Amino acid sequence: MRRTSACLVAGAVLAAAAVPAPGRDEGAQTATHKELPPLKVTFRALSTLRLTPQGNLLAGDAGTKEIKIISPGGKQTGTIRLPFGPESIDVAPDGTIYCGGQGKLAKLSSDGKALATADMPSLAKMTVQPRRGRTRTQRVSGIAVGGKDLFVAFGAGWSLRSKSKLVRFDLELKDPKLLAEGIRGCCQRCDIVVRQGVVYLAENTAHRVVRFDRTGKVLGKWGQRSRTGIEGFGACCNPMNLCFGSDGALYTAESGLARIKRYSVSGKLLSLVGYVGTTRFTRASHTAAACSNIAVDVTADGRRVYVMDYANKIIRVLEKKDPK
Repeated sequence: MRRTSACLVAGAVLAAAAVPAPGRDEGAQTATHKELPPLKVTFRALSTLRLTPQGNLLAGDAGTKEIKIISPGGKQTGTIRLPFGPESIDVAPDGTIYCGGQGKLAKLSSDGKALATADMPSLAKMTVQPRRGRTRTQRVSGIAVGGKDLFVAFGAGWSLRSKSKLVRFDLELKDPKLLAEGIRGCCQRCDIVVRQGVVYLAENTAHRVVRFDRTGKVLGKWGQRSRTGIEGFGACCNPMNLCFGSDGALYTAESGLARIKRYSVSGKLLSLVGYVGTTRFTRASHTAAACSNIAVDVTADGRRVYVMDYANKIIRVLEKKDPK
């Protein structure tokens, strides 16, 4: 009999009976966005996404070791080749691309030219017991550029026991400084974003967002697990992924629930954005999305939200509803 991973078992226990069937959530009717057909771009292993200041979408394909450039109209217009499978991407205001994967980091020009590369620093390394049937691995679970700093989260381990470290670099991928460790991010997933010098980290197994300054000082924490309603975070480990809108609202994506919401930076729920058609936990056997990367980003006008469907290798689209 095939062994079920601890992560999936934990997801089933926490999520069973936690989420109503699609379309029956009490807040669904108040969602600000509706789902459109997904983008028609093919991926071998869709792994991350991020919008550029020009409105193009950068989507990582870990299977082909490349970043696909997708126009605002949804068509692939170019490809950036990488020496590693990308696991996380961020883009500076000037268009410079920062990405990481398989223990490596890269700084690229807006047209994909390599400007700097670096290996995972020794201070970010952790002792990892290999999972049965898999090689020992550590993930670049989050990357975010802000001002003169680049912040990277490195994850290690499996299931709810997985931990991450937060490290700060300069913009040339040098001078690494360990800011925090022991962060609880299930299955090496620990997303981060930066705004006005503050790092927002999705500590998903604690069902909260943690705010750090650039020195690693904790400025605050908010969020809680909830099996009902929409204010809290449900399923196994959420919020899984984060992004900022141009209005300063923090968007959260919840794996397993396939739910996108908007919060103030202090944790006040602003709105339910909507749902995408990924697997939801409606019964204990639906555990495939327990700890899935569900990377999210929003256009500058807030009209469209792009959500990565990790399991199905497609980019889903939410569009703002027209006022009635």
